[in-house]
Amino acid sequence: MEELTRRHAMWIARAMARTDGSPLTANDIVALEEACVPRRVEAGEVLIASGDVVDEVHIVRDGAVHLTVRNPTLGRQTIGLVEPGGVIGDVAVFLGHTMPFDAIADSDSTVLTITRERLLSLLAGSPSLSLRWITSVSKRHDEIQRRLVTLLTKDLSAQIATLLMDHRVEEDGAWMVKMPHQTIAHLLGARRQSVSRVLGQMRRAGLVRSRYGAVEILDLGGVADAAGMDDLDIEIGLPD
Repeated sequence: MEELTRRHAMWIARAMARTDGSPLTANDIVALEEACVPRRVEAGEVLIASGDVVDEVHIVRDGAVHLTVRNPTLGRQTIGLVEPGGVIGDVAVFLGHTMPFDAIADSDSTVLTITRERLLSLLAGSPSLSLRWITSVSKRHDEIQRRLVTLLTKDLSAQIATLLMDHRVEEDGAWMVKMPHQTIAHLLGARRQSVSRVLGQMRRAGLVRSRYGAVEILDLGGVADAAGMDDLDIEIGLPD
């Protein structure tokens, strides 16, 4: 278990250290190793429920977690997808707010859990770790802003192409977006039928291929063009 926990801590350190030239210190890594508690969650398990007082922060190690809200008319809707390296609950911890949505495991996943008290103590005692965490929060804030700009300024085809570019991962030499049409529709506030129609057009143009519960990108440059992107300088995946 100690070796497994150390690997998790080293993974967090590498994931957090890839954005600039200030790597975590050896003491930071030791502190992460001692603070992280690996936890296996099953698909459908609720990590944090809407309205809960948040006393733990979770980092997704593998799998995915959906952030969902209950719509009185449409039922449960996904408003966010937390993939490996993503953090759940830290903003509520910092602000002292209750959880505004449900965090539900989309598939069998591993999360690394840190208690509120331990996280605040770590950040108070480590400027380098605090900088990393601020960068992580800032990046998520930037992603939300970019998503709003996309929703307000682009048509549905460009919105879908942008989402595919943002959520792509490389798997066995192929670019995959591991979400069904319904999840894409929820994230964009669109109808599933409209999303399926646009993806059908992209499929006929040779840009994508539909898989069960996923979309494979066949022409990365073509999808980037459809998204209105000027380059492909987007971070991909996480360190092993």
